[in-house]
Amino acid sequence: MGQGPDVLLLHGFVQASWAWRHNIEALSAHFTVHALCLPGFGWSDKPKAASFRLAEQARRVLLWMTHMNISRADLVGNSLGGALALQLAALEPDRVRRMVLVNPAGAGSYPMAWLARMQLPAWAPALALPGIPFGLKLGLRYGAYRKLPVDDDYMSHFLAPLGTHGAAHAALSVAQSYNADLSALERRIGGILQPTLIVRGGADRVMPDRIVTRIAEQLPHSRLVRFSESGHCPMEEEPGRFNRVCAGFLRDEAPGDDA
Repeated sequence: MGQGPDVLLLHGFVQASWAWRHNIEALSAHFTVHALCLPGFGWSDKPKAASFRLAEQARRVLLWMTHMNISRADLVGNSLGGALALQLAALEPDRVRRMVLVNPAGAGSYPMAWLARMQLPAWAPALALPGIPFGLKLGLRYGAYRKLPVDDDYMSHFLAPLGTHGAAHAALSVAQSYNADLSALERRIGGILQPTLIVRGGADRVMPDRIVTRIAEQLPHSRLVRFSESGHCPMEEEPGRFNRVCAGFLRDEAPGDDA
């Protein structure tokens, strides 16, 4: 959607392209915007025999770019999508121009990483139990978001792709490799030279501040901006400010008051 340089929007764990619903139109005023449903998530294919490791996902995105005749793009990634953006830049630096990382996932010891270690793809049938949607709703309301109402309308959009065939197995497969993939990626971050803006939600309870700050310190050409009123997904919680800051950075404009 839109015209101008290509921008890829990369959603986070168990999310979908719907996560960027408040951003696509605004960014398309300056860019050709592609909001992807990554393999295994959203409305993409979820074959059980596939690998959903971070490096493999990055290779799939690169193949998709080639298929779409996109030689080079800007990347905007939230959470695990931020880690995927870094993985893409590490694998094929010439195909990534600039990056915006929104509370990017990183290696370390914290509740989400501990929980990921316990996940097994064989547990996929358990995710169909009646109490799971309510538990997810509580986690999103009190862990991920600060300003966004997690109501029935939100949950209907969030849960719909999770009910598709293979979604539970794919999510648990990604979780099981979460720690190993992020640890392997961390060893490469220092060599990623693209200009990078890191957006940090001040009320984020999913990704600890020390993890995001460490990623910012490791990237040679990064700048960190804090959205004090947001949790894990500032692009949903403060979309107006996020769209201005993101577009300004990708257009290489001087930082304004928002930044």
